[in-house]
Amino acid sequence: MKVILVAASLKRGRRASGGGTSLEELWRLSETAGLEPVRKLHVRLQAWNPATLVGSGKVEELKALIRETGAGAVIFDEELTPGQGRNLERAFGVNVADRPRLIIDIFAMRARTREGKLQARLAGFNYALSRLGGKGGSMDQQRGMIGGRGSGEKKLEYDKRELRVKISELEREIESIRDERHTQRAQRDAVPMPQVSIVGYTNAGKSTLLNTLTGSRHGIYADDKLFATLDPTTKRVRLPAGGWALFTDTVGFIQKLPHDLIAAFRATLEEIRYSDLILHVHDLSSPEARPQHEAVMATLKELGIKDIPVINVFNKADAVRAPSFSAWAPARLRPLPVSALTGEGVDELLKACERALSKRWGEYEMIVPAGSRGLIAEIYSSCLVSAAEYGPGDVTFRFKATPENYARLLKKAGA
Repeated sequence: MKVILVAASLKRGRRASGGGTSLEELWRLSETAGLEPVRKLHVRLQAWNPATLVGSGKVEELKALIRETGAGAVIFDEELTPGQGRNLERAFGVNVADRPRLIIDIFAMRARTREGKLQARLAGFNYALSRLGGKGGSMDQQRGMIGGRGSGEKKLEYDKRELRVKISELEREIESIRDERHTQRAQRDAVPMPQVSIVGYTNAGKSTLLNTLTGSRHGIYADDKLFATLDPTTKRVRLPAGGWALFTDTVGFIQKLPHDLIAAFRATLEEIRYSDLILHVHDLSSPEARPQHEAVMATLKELGIKDIPVINVFNKADAVRAPSFSAWAPARLRPLPVSALTGEGVDELLKACERALSKRWGEYEMIVPAGSRGLIAEIYSSCLVSAAEYGPGDVTFRFKATPENYARLLKKAGA
C-alpha cells in the first residue's frame, strides 16, 4: 500500500528543526511494516489544531497529494487523538494512522515467541481501547428485548467491554509467563553468573554484537532493519579471565516508543533491573546518536532502572572512516568504539565488562581436592577464576564471586 508520511511541529517548539530526521525514521518504519511510502511532508504550525492536528490548508494540500499519488493511507509522526483520526479519515477518504499505531503493528508482525506475540496483542488492544469513540445514537444496537424496556446496549460500550475482556485474558496469560520467568531466574541464581543486559536504540547492532560475543555459535537472528528482533535472548559468554557471564539481548528502543508497548513489554524489560551491568549500544555511524541515547535513557528511567553500572558501546566503528565522538559523548559517556561486524574492539569490551563486574564481586581463595571434578567445573562456570595452582593432590583456586555464590561453593565443598 502506498502511504504519505506527515510530521508536524510548532514553529517555536524544540522539534521545529527535527522533523526531517524523524520523518526519515518514519519512512524506514513504514518500509519495515511492508508499506510503500511515496511522499513525506513536514508541517510547521503556529498552534495545534484540536480537530485535525494540522490546519485546513494542509488538509486540502494532503487531499491533493492523495489524489496525485494514489496513496491508500496517511501516517502521522505525531500521536493523534481519536477525534483527530476520525476527522482526518473523513476528510481524506483513506485510512489514517499515527506513529504509535505503526510501531505496534510492526511489533505484532515481528514477534516470534508466544510471549512476544501476547505482549504485542496486548499493546494493540490497549491502543484500540484508548481510541474508541462514540458516534451517538447511530451506534445503538437493537432495542433491549428482555422486558422490552428502553434502548439496548450501545455498540461503543459493547466494543469496550469486548476489548476489556480480551485485555484481561492476555494479562492473565502474560502473568503466567512472568511466573515462569521468575522460576527461570531462580534457577539461574542457583548457579550465579554475572547478568549483563544489552540495550540500545533499534538497529544499533545489539543482536550482531551478541552473536560476535558468543562466536556466532547460536546464530541469533540479526538484520539491518528496525526492530529486527523483539524477543529477548540470553547466552553465556566467556570472559577473558576464564569465567562466564550471561548476556541478554533486549528489544530495541525508539523515540516516542508507545506507552502501550512499554506497558505490555514491561515484564520483559524489567529483567534489566536484575542485571549486574548494562551495555548501552549506540550506532557510531548515526548522526542522531545523541537523541537516540536520550530516548534509551528516558525509557530506562520510565522503567525505574537506575544504579546499575553502564558501559557505553559505540558500535559500527567499521562504518566510520575516522571514528570520532561529538562533544557531548567523551565527557559524559566514556565511549568504547567497537565493530560487532568485524570484531574490532570486542576484546577490549569484554575486558571492560570483566572490570566492571569484578567491582561487585569479592576475591576468594579455595583449596579443592584434585578429584572433585564437579566442584572444579562449577568454579570455572560460575566464578571469575584468576589463578589455579595444581599441587600433588589438590588445586588452589583464586577467583572472584558473589558472596552468595562463595557460600554455596563452601557448602558444596563441605567446609
